[in-house]
Amino acid sequence: MDAYHKNSKTPHIEVIDVTKNSDTKETGLHFEVNDAFLDMIKKEKKIEVVSQELLSSYVHDLVTNCAGNKNGFNYNKIIKTNIDN
Repeated sequence: MDAYHKNSKTPHIEVIDVTKNSDTKETGLHFEVNDAFLDMIKKEKKIEVVSQELLSSYVHDLVTNCAGNKNGFNYNKIIKTNIDN
């Protein structure tokens, strides 16, 4: 996650990689979140600590809702390219 989003006061999630296991056909999502994202989950769930399991489940539900434009969720795709001038 770039330094701007990592230190942002608004919640951010950055998808690093999406892989599909050719044997199991399961899709793996590798992501990073900033502290504001974790704080958002803590406030929503009324908890003190976000476990890895809860974070993974929360992100899975979020991505599923975004992909289907469900429950008012959607996403913006950001593509970064390196172009030499």
